[in-house]
Amino acid sequence: MRSFILPLLLVLGSAVSPSGGRRCTEPPDGAVIVKPATKVAGEFSNLGEAVNSLPADNSSQVVFVYPGVYVGQVNVSRAGPVKIMGYTPNSLEFESNTVTLVHNSSLATAGSDDLTGTLRVLSNNVSLYNLDIRNDFGVAFSNGQAIALSGQGDQMGVYACGLYSYQDTLYTNVGNHVFLRSYIEGAVDFIFGRHSIAYFESNTIASKGAGCVTASGRELNDTGIYVFNQNKIVAAKDAFSNVTGNVFLGRPWGDFARVVMKNTYISAPLNKTIWSIWNPGDERIDSVLFGEYDSFGPGVAHANRPTFSTILTRPQAAEYTLSSVLQNYRDWVDSDYMLPEF
Repeated sequence: MRSFILPLLLVLGSAVSPSGGRRCTEPPDGAVIVKPATKVAGEFSNLGEAVNSLPADNSSQVVFVYPGVYVGQVNVSRAGPVKIMGYTPNSLEFESNTVTLVHNSSLATAGSDDLTGTLRVLSNNVSLYNLDIRNDFGVAFSNGQAIALSGQGDQMGVYACGLYSYQDTLYTNVGNHVFLRSYIEGAVDFIFGRHSIAYFESNTIASKGAGCVTASGRELNDTGIYVFNQNKIVAAKDAFSNVTGNVFLGRPWGDFARVVMKNTYISAPLNKTIWSIWNPGDERIDSVLFGEYDSFGPGVAHANRPTFSTILTRPQAAEYTLSSVLQNYRDWVDSDYMLPEF
């Protein structure tokens, strides 16, 4: 049964939804409004200024962003919950996004990975909807870390967003995070972090150059883990010519790296070893879990996996679910963006 249902879901991607498409073209009551070049009192033309205007208390706040390109770094750090919603004709599809956040920064000048981020989530209970978040720094031989989204808070939900950079696109570092129906593009270690528990479902993950999709920096035998379920891993449309044979699912930034990929359709032309060491002479593989269950597609057709990776049995794979890694997910995850449970 899996061989018929799962490929259909993966090919259709965000077109298959539990509740059908829905428009998000009007701000909720009480939302802070962001519009390009607005002159209306109480509205903002800069998203960072809108977020900074929110009251410094525990109240729940919503920021609604109209179509446009917004330049500049955005920091979310208030105590209360924040929801940032982008205008869209179909909120369940990242392809329908009309709001773009752009920043240009790298480690060479920013001082830390986090400080390069276009959107930095520094507090808890933040939800992001239908935003394309870009770090347009590009490629550098060294210090090219250029974060699009930096997640440093607990209970961060990312729904139908687009994340774009080259090196270190998504810094899922601290807290419990979910990424549903989104698009994540990069080349070098472009999903990475140290301590978070991160769950990925129904995303399109696009490699645009030689490098590793994940770089788990887990340094201790703690609860941190990246779990991927029913995602697509593809070559980006503008991928550089060195993609073929030079892409890996992950390498261990930390000695206890832990990444599990289940039911993954892979068309990106991976290196046949699938998983990589950190570097020659600094392998960091003694305590890793690089687990796969039911990977399929042309990208893994001729795989020859290393001994430090693990092919999970069905019972083993069943231990890694949204409810097992994020036991309180029903309290904060938007279930409209989850796949139906069979």
